[in-house]
Amino acid sequence: MRRVVVIVALLALGSLLTTTSVAAPSTTATQLTKRFRTATGEKLVVSKTMSYAGHYKAYDLGVATSAKKARWGAFTIFLVTAPDVDAEVTDLLADTHTGVLGKPAAGKVYWEAGVSIYGDQFWQAKRRYGQNVVLKWTSTSGAKKTDATWKRLHTALTAATK
Repeated sequence: MRRVVVIVALLALGSLLTTTSVAAPSTTATQLTKRFRTATGEKLVVSKTMSYAGHYKAYDLGVATSAKKARWGAFTIFLVTAPDVDAEVTDLLADTHTGVLGKPAAGKVYWEAGVSIYGDQFWQAKRRYGQNVVLKWTSTSGAKKTDATWKRLHTALTAATK
């Protein structure tokens, strides 16, 4: 009888370890797109060129009209779908030049400097939302600071990932 109890306990422990070792993403594609639309009135569209199958889906607003750019700025939202969510999120937040994840600034924002193909310097802000969503937003002013477009996206993603 004692052997049976030990075997059952070991099986239960093994099952628990198996189910908790790889955490499932907390926000699904359907939840993200529906909640974002509810919060903003805008439809997120999958960006096939920015997505990485088996790792993450990238979303934006589709065709970048001047009205959309004025309201939302230039951004991409990444929904991590890989089994190792934390590793993928870290890769998305890390500096793309060095691969190093630095320390976040105020508001848990990771900043990265860049240069466009035209030689214009810019700043990109990156932030994690929930377990598996990352926002990458490019400052249109060229300054290392957020603006109203960032704040609107931040509010929408905070609501979309609860």
